Formats: sequence, structure tokens, C-alpha cells
Amino acid sequence: MEVKSKSIQTIVRGTNVTLVAILLAGILVVLNAFSARHFIRYDLTRTKRYTISDATKNILAGLDDLVNIKVYLSRKLPPYMAPLVDQVKDLLEEYRVYGKGNIAVEYIDPEDDPTLAQKLQFMGIPQLRLNIVEKDQAAVTTVYMGLAVLYGDNKEVIPALTDTATLEYELTSKVLRVSRKEVKTVGFLSGHGEPDLQRLSVIDKELKEQYYTRQVSTASGEKIPSDIAVLVVAAPKKLSDRDLFEIDQYLMSGGKIIFLIDGVDVEERSMQGTVVDSGISKLLKHYGVSVMPEVVLDRLNENASFRSGPFSIIMPYPFWVKVIRQSSPVDHPIVNRIESITFPWASPLEVVQDNATNRQVTVLAQTTRYAWTQKGYFDFNPRQEYMPPREGKQYTLAVAVSGAFSSYFAGKPIPAPEIKEQELGDTDSKKKDAKKTNAEKKTSDEQRSVVAQSPDTKIIVVGSARLIEDNFVSQFDGNRAFFMNAVDWLAIGDALIGIRSRESGESPLHVISDQAKALVRWFNLFAVPVLLVLFGLVQFSLRRRRKRLGVVPL
Repeated sequence: MEVKSKSIQTIVRGTNVTLVAILLAGILVVLNAFSARHFIRYDLTRTKRYTISDATKNILAGLDDLVNIKVYLSRKLPPYMAPLVDQVKDLLEEYRVYGKGNIAVEYIDPEDDPTLAQKLQFMGIPQLRLNIVEKDQAAVTTVYMGLAVLYGDNKEVIPALTDTATLEYELTSKVLRVSRKEVKTVGFLSGHGEPDLQRLSVIDKELKEQYYTRQVSTASGEKIPSDIAVLVVAAPKKLSDRDLFEIDQYLMSGGKIIFLIDGVDVEERSMQGTVVDSGISKLLKHYGVSVMPEVVLDRLNENASFRSGPFSIIMPYPFWVKVIRQSSPVDHPIVNRIESITFPWASPLEVVQDNATNRQVTVLAQTTRYAWTQKGYFDFNPRQEYMPPREGKQYTLAVAVSGAFSSYFAGKPIPAPEIKEQELGDTDSKKKDAKKTNAEKKTSDEQRSVVAQSPDTKIIVVGSARLIEDNFVSQFDGNRAFFMNAVDWLAIGDALIGIRSRESGESPLHVISDQAKALVRWFNLFAVPVLLVLFGLVQFSLRRRRKRLGVVPL
């Protein structure tokens, strides 16, 4: 009976194990089927850097046809590239899932097709040379790590997948560009001393990932083309009334403008400054924002490198104001995810309340409460002794204004274009041609009328133009993100802003007052000794109590 009972128990136990195994297998099958239909991940990083942004999800959800992503990836990669490849594949899998059938991902090893190498070269996907170690010897191998985004006849390429930090932005912008029916144009006002696109090559290159760019001249009275989606007015030296009129009428027609205005011109050789009187101030004041003829200094600032004979000296430079998110806690898509922006030799802005009525004014960037200004005489020598006032002040450096604007030229005649001496030339034929052109422009002006009121539109005013020049954009990533976000916000809304702004700039400590610093210093000096004394007194009191009660400690 005992043997039979044991055998029955063995059979029951085996049956139970089998049933549990079948049950677990069934659960796994159900979970796999569920996970295939429902994509769930948990990203514990503060900025959700391993999760695609809501902006990308919205763009993928809005696709109306199939987008093919072909990844040209060599199978034989060095071992140290494996983590990067895994991150790329994880990201592309998210795109496929959130694309809901409109994203197809295909991996291709070009070494399987010898004729493909030449095709990839024409596409702009090169072979990469990577260092490897084989048999204790250093060697070089050539691999492919690029991808192409295809939509109908449109094609965009990412030549090298070597950095996943910016991959989501690059990939989403490519998807958006190939699937968009129209590519918008960003125009840069030129002909009045503004920096050309060669000095803005970093910004120009990134803009061309999503837009067309071109220079726009009004120096001879030309009208700003209506196909310009965003006009950038950066540091003009002198604008005529006709230039101001064309800018004003572009805004009145519903155009959107970024004003990057230097209140003070900096001569970097002498490190002196002079007030800029370009004429743009009266236009901006009419729109509700004044650029003050001053330069801001702040206790929170960036380090600057200066030459001193054969040496380079790096030192804190209060004229390079560092704006951090804590100083400007604004919930605006342009800046709400940028950690820091550097404003070199910036002028403060003031909102003219009487002229900004019925328009929404949003402050995008402010100094700390410990800033001050230099006015009248401008000395930018980095070795000077800076004397901040006892009580500082917070200054505004960038604002966005939305709404309907009234024309500065309403009720005024159209200004005639100015004819420069070089346009007249030194021959009778050139003078005759110039007079003929001027007569044609006059006739054209007679057929125009001043548009007195704009539809709802937007402008952005920034008290520094140098923040987008190559040397500052290359040093400070927040500057690049700020300008690109501003262009996107004006041109296409916030479709790409949330992706680009992720972890842009540094995360500096918040600036505190001298009194708070002193309190922290004294706390650090005396807190630990005081705590030790208190701990000793508590232990002494407990021992005396135990003795009084006759308790023997273990």
C-alpha cells in the first residue's frame, strides 16, 4: 500500500509540474502576443532620453503612406560597436511600432551585393574606417553604418550612425521632410552690414536639414518675397526708411520675423563698444519691444578665452551672460527644455505696454537677479575689475510677441528707395539705367498701398545677434537649440522642438545670494561638530539612565 501511495504521489507531482509548465508557457505566449500589439517601456532617466518623444509619435501617427527606412549595416562590426547598434535597432523598432504600419525597417549588409557599394556612394553613404584589434595587432576595417529614408520619389540620407544622442532628431526630421508636400524657406536679411551665411555656416547647415535658406535684400527697395516663411533680421548696421517699410509690410502680410538686434556694436580688437543706431529700434518699439542701448553683465556667466601675447587665458566673463532654465521658468516650447543659453554682449529688452496691448508677450530668456548693465562708455576688457552693484536686477533678453500688429507706416506715404552712389556708376549709360530703374520702382510704388493691419502672426526679439555665429553655436549647444526652436515655432509649430531641446546645454547649479552662500558655508563648518556633540550628549544621557535603572548593556 505504501509503494502504491508513493507511486500515486509521484504521478500527481509530475502531473502538477506538467500543468504548471503548460500554464507558464501559455502565459508567456499570451504576454508575447500582447506585447506585439501593445508596446510598453519604462524609461527612468530624467529627460526620457531612451524613449522617443511625443513630437516623434505625433509625426509618425500623421503619416498617410508607407515610409521605408533602409539601414545599410555591415554584419562584421568591431565588438565595441555592439551597444551602439543595439540602441539604433531599439530606436528603429519604436519607430516601426508607433508608425502603425506606415514605417517599414529593412537591414541590408552591402557586402552581400558588390554592386550596391557604388550605388551607396552616389547616395552619400560612405564606407567608414574603424580601428580594430586582431591577434594583438591594431588594424583598420571598413564598414557601412548608414541609412536612407524613402517616401515615394523622395529620399533623405543619414550617412553615418555613429552618435545616438541626436539620432532621433535627425531621423524624425528626415521622415518629416520626405513626407512633407512643401519645403519652407528661411530668409536672412542682407545688404545692411548683417553677417552673411558664411559666418552662420553651422546654423545654415542645420537649417538646410529641414528648410531652404537664402539671403534677402531690400537695399534697392525690393519687396520681401511672399514665399519666405520666416525672415531673420540679424544685426543690421543701417536701415533706410524703405528697408523698414519692406520689413513692416512683410509682417503686415502675415510674415513671421526673428529680430536679433545688438544695441551696442563690439569692436573685438580694441574691446570697446559704440551704440548701434540702425533705425530698427523705432519699428520694434511700435511693435511693443524696445532694445536698450546698454550691455548686460551677470554674475552667472560663461568662461571666455582671450589672447595675452603667446598665451590664451580662460576666465569668467560677465559680458557673456549665461541664462539657465531656473532663471527663466517659462513653459514655452522654444525654451522649456533647454538647460542653458549663452548671450554674448547682450542688450536688455523692455516691453512697451502701451504698444503691446491686445498681444501676447512671452519672456523667453532672463538674467539672474544679480545682473547689472554698462551704458554710456563701453569697456569690454576682460581684465578689468568688475564692480557689480550691491542690489542687482533681472533683465529680459528675449521675448516672443503674438497677435495682430498695426503698421508703423499706416497713414504715411511709401518711402522712396535710396539710390546709392555705386548704383549710379561712372558712365552715362549706367546713370541712365539707374534712373530708368528708379522710375519703374516709383511707378510700382504708386500701384502699392500700405497694409495697415496684420492678421495674427508672431515675432521674436532677441537682444544679441552674435549668439548664432559659428564660434558661439559651436561652443554652446543651447544657442543652436534656441535658434532652431525659434525658427520651427514660427515656421511649422512645435513638431520638432521637443526632440531637439532634449538635454541641450549644460545643467549648471542655481545662483544663490551671498547671504545664502555664507549660511551654507557656516552650516558646513559647524553642523557636523554640533551633531557630534548632540550625539555624545544623547549617549551620555542614555548611559546614566541605564545605570540608574540597573540595566546592564549587552
